[in-house]
Amino acid sequence: MTRFRLSALSGAALSLLVILASVLPASADNFANKITVNVAPVYLFGTNADLNAPPPPGTTTALGYTTDHPVPDTVRVDYGIDFKLGNNVHLSYAHGNVAYGLGRILTLAPSTSFVSGTLNDYTDSIALTATVAKGLAVQGTYFNHQRTDATGLCLNQKYCPSPVNGLNFSNPSSIDEMGYTLGFVYDFGPTTKIGPLFTAAAAAKYVPRPGVPNDPATVALGGLGSYIGSQTLFPYSMTMKLPILPSSTFTPFINWTNLPVLYRDSAVPEEYRGFVWGISKVISKNVTISYTNLNLQSCRCVARVPPPDNLRLAFGILKLDFHTPL
Repeated sequence: MTRFRLSALSGAALSLLVILASVLPASADNFANKITVNVAPVYLFGTNADLNAPPPPGTTTALGYTTDHPVPDTVRVDYGIDFKLGNNVHLSYAHGNVAYGLGRILTLAPSTSFVSGTLNDYTDSIALTATVAKGLAVQGTYFNHQRTDATGLCLNQKYCPSPVNGLNFSNPSSIDEMGYTLGFVYDFGPTTKIGPLFTAAAAAKYVPRPGVPNDPATVALGGLGSYIGSQTLFPYSMTMKLPILPSSTFTPFINWTNLPVLYRDSAVPEEYRGFVWGISKVISKNVTISYTNLNLQSCRCVARVPPPDNLRLAFGILKLDFHTPL
C-alpha cells in the first residue's frame, strides 16, 4: 500500500521558522528572494536478493515472514527549505525518508531464520553551511533519525500498538538516533563539465544519550562488550563523478561511505560501510530527477546478529525534486 508522509509542522521546522524570523530583513521581497523550497516525491524499494528468502530446510523458527509488506516498495515525500543568510552562508531544514529490508539472517539461534520485512525510517535535520574557500564548505547540523515502522513486528520503531487496547505507546527499544555533527565537504581534482572530479566529506558526530540504557536488554552484548553512553563518531565518504557524456546536466557518480550510528536500542556503535552509485539529470532550473542505489553492511559488532552473519541492506531511491525560490 502506498503511503505519503508530509508533516510540515514538525518541531524542527518550527525551530527553523523562529530562527528565520530573527534575521528577517526589512524588505519582504528581499526576504522571499533568499528562500528556496523543495518538495521531492521518492520511490523507495529494496534490492537485496534475499529480502524475503524462504526459510531453509531444517528451520524450526521463522521470524518476520509476514504478508503485509515483506519487501520495501513505497512512496514518500522528502521536503525542505533553504535560507540564504549571506553570500556564502545558508541555513536549511530537510526531511528525508528511506525504506529498506535486511538480508536474511540465519545465526540468531539454532534452526532459526529471520527476515526484517520493510523498515521505514526518516531523518529531520537543521544545518548551517558556510563556504570558506574554493570548493570547501563547513557545516554544523542537528539531526533526529527515527524508525516509524518495522513490518509485521513490534521491534524497534518509535511507537508500538498495545496488545491490550491497540493504542500506540513509546517503544523503549526504538532505533532512533539524535545528535549533532560538525564537518566539511571538499570538491577537488580535475574540473569537468559536471564540476570537480572528486568530493571528500567527513564529520565529527556527537550522539548524547544516558549513561544507563532505557531498556535493560541493551546492557549485555553477549561477550562483545557492554552498554556505553554518549559518544563522538566519525563518518566519512569519498565520491567520484563520472563525466562519461559531454553534458553538464547529466551526472553519474560512485561513492564509498563509512557511516557509524549509535541507535538507542544498541549497546555500542554500529558501523555501516559500502558502495553507493547513482545518476542525476537536471531537467530544468527547477526540476531534477535522480536515482541512487545503496549497498551497505555493518561491522560484526551486534550481539543480536552473531558472526558469521552481519546486517546487510541494499535499496534504491528514485527521486523527482522540485525546487524554487519563493
